Amino acid sequence: MSSPSVIEYFILAILLSAAFAALVVGMRRHRLRIAQGLVEQPAAEESALLFGRAFNADTFVHRALLTERLWKRPFAGLAHTLLLGGAVVAILGHGVFALSFVGVDVYSGWIGTVLMRWGRELAGLAMLLGVIFFIVRRLSGLERLVKGGERKGFLAMEVLLLVTVVAGFVGESFRLAGLPGSSSGEFIGNLLATGLGGMSTEAVARGDTLMWWGHGLLGVAFISLIAYTPLSHMLLGPANSALVRKRSGIQLAPIDFDAEGDELRLGASRLSELPQKSLLDMSACLGCGRCQEACPAAQTGKALSPKTVMLTCADYLEQGKIDDAQLIEDIGSEAIFDCTTCAACVEECPVSNSPAEIILELRRNLVMDRSEMPDSLALVNRNLESRGHPFAGTAANPDDWKKGLDVPLFEAGETEYLLWLGCAVTYEERAQEVARAMVRILEAAGVSYGILGEARCTGDPAKMAGNEIQFVEMAQDNIEVFRERKIQKVITMCAHCFNSFDRYYPELGADWVTIPHAILIEELIGQGRLQVERDEADLITFHDPCYLARHNDIVEEPRKVVSAVGKLIEMPRSKKDAMCCGAGGCNYWSAGKPGTPRISDVRTREALDTGAGKIATSCSFCLLMLTSSASREGPQRKVFDIAELVADSLSENKGGLKSDNAKPATTEQ
Repeated sequence: MSSPSVIEYFILAILLSAAFAALVVGMRRHRLRIAQGLVEQPAAEESALLFGRAFNADTFVHRALLTERLWKRPFAGLAHTLLLGGAVVAILGHGVFALSFVGVDVYSGWIGTVLMRWGRELAGLAMLLGVIFFIVRRLSGLERLVKGGERKGFLAMEVLLLVTVVAGFVGESFRLAGLPGSSSGEFIGNLLATGLGGMSTEAVARGDTLMWWGHGLLGVAFISLIAYTPLSHMLLGPANSALVRKRSGIQLAPIDFDAEGDELRLGASRLSELPQKSLLDMSACLGCGRCQEACPAAQTGKALSPKTVMLTCADYLEQGKIDDAQLIEDIGSEAIFDCTTCAACVEECPVSNSPAEIILELRRNLVMDRSEMPDSLALVNRNLESRGHPFAGTAANPDDWKKGLDVPLFEAGETEYLLWLGCAVTYEERAQEVARAMVRILEAAGVSYGILGEARCTGDPAKMAGNEIQFVEMAQDNIEVFRERKIQKVITMCAHCFNSFDRYYPELGADWVTIPHAILIEELIGQGRLQVERDEADLITFHDPCYLARHNDIVEEPRKVVSAVGKLIEMPRSKKDAMCCGAGGCNYWSAGKPGTPRISDVRTREALDTGAGKIATSCSFCLLMLTSSASREGPQRKVFDIAELVADSLSENKGGLKSDNAKPATTEQ
């Protein structure tokens, strides 16, 4: 039988060119939409490449090429790999086949055997299995795919791809049926060809021509539609991963308060006020619901659904409603304030979206531009403005924690480290014990340290509440004090304090080094400056603070500390996949939503279900939240900061004494 003519191949080539042209036009359409957002100022260590961002080779390789986040769910990861890998091999095989027009026998030699016979067959089979998985999963009504909205067009494109692949195999069977003695390497094609044995030569030839054109035209249709359907994520997703900041977690853009008139942007109420990278996020969003499944607010019945936020924004962008201020109303202020800023949505997204950054920009607008916020948050803001800290009605005196201790003040030129207390450690009685423990550790290790004479807050509650103005004022005041006292090294006991000092203060001129106490303690133990006694029978589970693990990639150091004093038992969700305690985003002071469980209660139950006798953490706010929840299980203390565990495990020859002043937890939120 005859192969398709040169003219037929030429016509198909023209159609393929038109399909790729449609793809380019569609992607340019996305580019123009995204360009309607704000251009970010590149980070100091970066040079802008696209949308104000530099190329991040690491995330591009790991997330886009290796699809590491997809493999958190092995079946989905395997299906994506089969589909992508199969498509690459199949496209390569079709490209090699084109060489036959210049007289190359593409079916001979090892290339013919490996690629043209076995390779293309296996590639087609891989694509077939992958697309069937996605179709079945979508039709199964999986909750995370349907709850919170859907992106229209996935199923249609998946069915189109399925038909295209099947048409390819059927077309191959017709070709092979007309070639006596064809290679057994094309095992699927030959298997199907056996069913055509009763057909006439003419019927086989007609079937070959029909399926050749059918497969080709279906492929043309698929390519031409990619940019106009959710499958555009195949290109937008890798681009998004390539433009992610090198630092993990949430990175809010600074606000230029010196700008005047329309140039002064207090958060965002419409898409045009968001960075271009955020518009790329919503364009690349699959609507897969992984962010929603990871979100502690969504999973405890709160109003927030990060998936709904992304799809609502995506719909606005698709409809050209770039300057429609109705966006906040459609998402809902309650949902916007439910966000704990834990960055679970950021960590989970396979295409590197950051729903949290979009939510916080909307929150900034509500607080600073509209003066709209929950009553609990309004009280926090008033306290920050009038008292310099977010607490009200606390029973603890700021100096109570020092009773019985000889704590030195920081002296410029003589003291190496400033022990930064922060607001929670200063004003919450339970957290004050962390400071006491930390003093014992520093004294035992012979560390040169001192404290400030007055209580201070970094301003993190203000920033995450959306009150950037108050944060900048507090930060600038702190920076001035640190400069006056020539402070160069700072120890923090709160993950939020560390994140503010290390991430946001340098934007305002800070130039000191900040060390989380988890890292310092681990170093002191590793150096032999702290001698601790390990109790193998002491079963301890560790709760990862979001602002250390997901925001700052600090996961192993606190575990080494825990393992130095007891036996570490991991929770099902741990490290960067850990569930939030619920305190972040100023939700420590939130009254919560009636009828829904507290996030800290869910996390505490998860910790206790491990069978561990103690829950350890390395953040003062996590300590307070988990202590409050654990107190409902009984009066015995179950939650400890790692500093407390280490202080109580210090060998007597190093001055360590067992703590005897532990009190039952009483903190309530």
